[in-house]
Amino acid sequence: MKNIKQMRSESIKKDFIVDNLIKSNGIYCLVARPKVGKSLLALQLANSIATGKPFLGHQTNPSPILYISTEMDSAQLIDRIDKMNLKFNENNFLFIEQNPTQKKLNLIDLQLDFQEFANVYNGKFVIIDMFSGIDFNSGYDLNNYQDIGQIIIPKFRELCRKYNFSILLIHHLNKNNTSLGSTAIDGSVDGKITLKLDKNINNKIILNYESRDYESFDLVLKRNNNLLFEMSEVESDDLNPNLLLFLNYAIKQKDFYFTSSEITSKLNLQITPTSFGRLLNNNIDILEKEGLHIEQKRTSNERTYHAKYEEPNYDN
Repeated sequence: MKNIKQMRSESIKKDFIVDNLIKSNGIYCLVARPKVGKSLLALQLANSIATGKPFLGHQTNPSPILYISTEMDSAQLIDRIDKMNLKFNENNFLFIEQNPTQKKLNLIDLQLDFQEFANVYNGKFVIIDMFSGIDFNSGYDLNNYQDIGQIIIPKFRELCRKYNFSILLIHHLNKNNTSLGSTAIDGSVDGKITLKLDKNINNKIILNYESRDYESFDLVLKRNNNLLFEMSEVESDDLNPNLLLFLNYAIKQKDFYFTSSEITSKLNLQITPTSFGRLLNNNIDILEKEGLHIEQKRTSNERTYHAKYEEPNYDN
């Protein structure tokens, strides 16, 4: 039994790789559909950590990077690094590629590489691109909860503890925009970064972050000419047409209460009430810039909103 004084004296602030995003000795997953930019974001993250520069506004703890690829070879990786103008050197970035004669890369065979990365280079961050291309001397079913949650992820976690580094697993989203395979993938890792092309916002990518240690958040991103992700503002021209109809209605009404079902029916919106509620919640900050302030009131049966329109200050 411990009192509060003892707990405070024994408390040690957790180390981090990326502040409020990736902790030390943690396992994280980066997921997206094909061609959205998983590997590009992972390389950008690696560059920030390797050089100690902020990543999308988050402070990083400098460390060498070990990048393990089951899809790219050295020439392809160098091409991406050069296009992105990343600042890696021989001491802060190491690369392991899959033998083209193998179907999967066996992680057990990499123990000496992990040992060298941890002990010689003092590396703290490993990226595995892709998760589905890794084997452990025994086959496993990506869709099997027990295989993933009780065998595979614990083996990754054992590597983190043994070599004192964090791992980022790059993985696919399925057609339903959830992680491909068993739900144990999401449930067993310490945090998940999801990239999605949002049909409600033109030419923008949504980054969603969820974690058991840090606060969840969403970022609106765009890619610059060097393929780097940058935080972006959402303009009113980017708003979904259903939101624009709702905004025009709110300007006329000024102050009113509504539910998602009521407003989709009243305005004949081409969207389901559930989808409109999600759309509204994801764009509350944007609507506020247009002068529309939304408050939510949840009851046992439904969620009620209070909308109040005030002419925005165009000088700011």
